[in-house]
Amino acid sequence: MKGFNKDIGNYGEDLAFEFLKRNGYFILSRNFRNRCGEIDIICKKDDLIIFAEIKSRYNYNYGSPIEAITYSKQKQIIKLCKFYIYINKLINYNFRFDVIEVFFNKDNNLYSINHIIDAFRES
Repeated sequence: MKGFNKDIGNYGEDLAFEFLKRNGYFILSRNFRNRCGEIDIICKKDDLIIFAEIKSRYNYNYGSPIEAITYSKQKQIIKLCKFYIYINKLINYNFRFDVIEVFFNKDNNLYSINHIIDAFRES
């Protein structure tokens, strides 16, 4: 089951990647990671850097995708983003944290994408 979930997550990330490109986002990095964790997609649109967390689901048995991004997960993402900003010297940009939910239909190959802009903020 763990391998299946990883495959679903990877497929969802690929769909989100294409969705962002089609909507005018320039992809800076995919799966940026260090010891703190991983950021799924980092992109730029206009003068804004967007850190996107991608969550894919077949059903709501474990809640909606955005519910999986708990307060502690948000803090982990923010910490990792600060590191990315530092090493890439991006101090003159504004930032945003988005969540992209990918919903699959278990009966066929249809899917839907819900892009939640500015899903959370650093407190």
